[in-house]
Amino acid sequence: MITLLAGRQVSEVPMSLQATATTPGAPPVLQGRRLLLCVVSLGIAVVPVQLDALVAATALPTIAGDLGGFASLAWIATAYLLAMAVGTLASGRLGDLFGRRALLVAALLVFGVGSLLSGVAPSMGFLIAARAAQGLGAGMTLTTLLAAVADVAPPEKRAQYQGVLGAIAPVSMLLGPWAGGLVTDHLGWRWVFLLNLPLVAVALLGVVAFLRLPVRPAGGRVDVLGLVASSVAASAIVLAVTWGGNQYPWGSPQVLTAVGVAVVAVAALVAVERRATHPVLPLGLFRDRTVVLALVVLAVAMGTVLMSATNYLPAYLELVQGHSAANSGLLLLPLLLPAIATAGVLGRWTTTPTRIRAALLGGAAVLAAACALLATMTAATPGWQTAAYQVVAGLGMGALFMTPMVLVQNAVPPAVVGAATGTAGFVRMLGAAAGTGALGSVFTHAVAQRLPAGVDAASLTPAGVAAMPEAAQHAVRAAVASGSSSLFWVTAAVALVAVLAAVALPRGRRTGR
Repeated sequence: MITLLAGRQVSEVPMSLQATATTPGAPPVLQGRRLLLCVVSLGIAVVPVQLDALVAATALPTIAGDLGGFASLAWIATAYLLAMAVGTLASGRLGDLFGRRALLVAALLVFGVGSLLSGVAPSMGFLIAARAAQGLGAGMTLTTLLAAVADVAPPEKRAQYQGVLGAIAPVSMLLGPWAGGLVTDHLGWRWVFLLNLPLVAVALLGVVAFLRLPVRPAGGRVDVLGLVASSVAASAIVLAVTWGGNQYPWGSPQVLTAVGVAVVAVAALVAVERRATHPVLPLGLFRDRTVVLALVVLAVAMGTVLMSATNYLPAYLELVQGHSAANSGLLLLPLLLPAIATAGVLGRWTTTPTRIRAALLGGAAVLAAACALLATMTAATPGWQTAAYQVVAGLGMGALFMTPMVLVQNAVPPAVVGAATGTAGFVRMLGAAAGTGALGSVFTHAVAQRLPAGVDAASLTPAGVAAMPEAAQHAVRAAVASGSSSLFWVTAAVALVAVLAAVALPRGRRTGR
C-alpha cells in the first residue's frame, strides 16, 4: 500500500526492494522519454489495483442479492485484503531473485485473471476465490512497481515519481466507492471487475515495452517456509475471528480448529524466521515496545476500522436510507475528504515526538467516539446527521493515516526502516482482512436475526427492498439499521484498543526524527 507521511508518499516495501542506482551492480536508470513512458505505464497499473480495494464496497448489497450470498458478503472484501497481505509479503524477495519486470508482468496477469473471473462469477464462492486471486496480484503489483521506480529513476527524481504514484492512492479512495456505485447502477456489478481488463492490458504493454531491467539475481533463496507459515497463520486468524460468535459459537469445533491452526502456524513461523537468512517477517522488530504498540494502532485503526466503515456504511446508505449505489459512493465523501485533508495538515504539523503522540492519541480517541456516534443511527436518522458523524470519523482517521507508521520507522535503526515499513504494511492489511471479515459477520448475523418472517436475506438489494410492500420495507430497514448499529458498537470497542495502545506508548524515547 502507499501511505501519506509528513506530506509525502512512502512506499511500504521491504528495504531489499529499495534499490539505488548508485550502488555497485545496480541496474542503469532510464532517461528522457523512455523513463516518462515507463512511469506512466506503472501509474496505469496502480489505478485498478488501488481502486479495487474500495470499488466493490457500494456494489456489495447488489452482489450479495444477485448471487444469493448475503451471509458471505464480508468475504468479498476480506478475501481480497487477506490475499493482498500475502502478495505483499511474498513479492519483496521474489523481485530480488527473479527481477522486478518479470514479477510485475506475472502480478498484473494474476490480477487481470482474477478480475475476469470475478466479473463472470456464477456463485458467491467462485467470486470470493476470484477476489483472492485479485488481491494476490494487487499486493504483488503495488510492492513491485514502487520498487521498480527506485530501479529506473535517477536518485534526484525518485521521490518525484513515487510521489506521483502515491497521489493515486487518496484519489482512488475518493473515487472508488462512487465509481463502483455508478458502474453498478448503469452497467451492472460485473463490470466493476471487468473494466479493470483494459487498464491491465495497457499497463502490461507499457511494462513489457518500457521497463527494461537486467535480471540481477540476489544471493540466497525465498523464505518459502516463512511465507507458508505466515499465510496459514493469517488465514486461520481471519477465519477464527470471522466465524467466532457469528456463524459458529466460539466453542464450536470449527472455531477451535481455526484457533488451533493459527497457534501452531504462529509457533512454526517464529521457529522458521529465527533460522531464516532472509526472513519475510523480521522478529527483532517485535521486541521494541513502541513498534508493537504502533502496529496495534495501525492494525486496529487503519485496518479494521477504516476498511469496515468504507465497506459497510454503503449498505446502511442503500438499504436503510434508500440511496442508489452511485449516490452512496458520493455520500462517503464526508468520511473520506476530512480524512485526507487531516492527514495532509498533520503531516506537516507532527514534527516533534510530543506532536506525534498527541496526533496518535487524539485521532484514536476521536475515532472511537465517532464509531459510537455511528452506532446510534437508526432507520429514522436524517442524512445530515449521518454525514456529520462521518466527518468526525474522518477527522480521527486522518490523524492516524501516518502517525503509527512514523512511530515504527523512527523507532528502528536506519538499516531496517525498509523491513519495518514492509512489516507494518502487512500488519495493517491483516488487520483490515480480519476486521472486515469479523465485523461483516457481526453485521450479517445481526440483520438475519432481525429480518421479519418471510423475508429472504438474499433479496436485500436496493431494488429488492424498494419493491417490497411498505410495511416490509420498514421492517427490513429497521433490521439493517440494527445490524449497522451492532457493527459500529463493536467497531467502537475495537477503536478503544487503539486508544489504550496510544496511552501505553513509552515516554522519554525518540518517536520522531
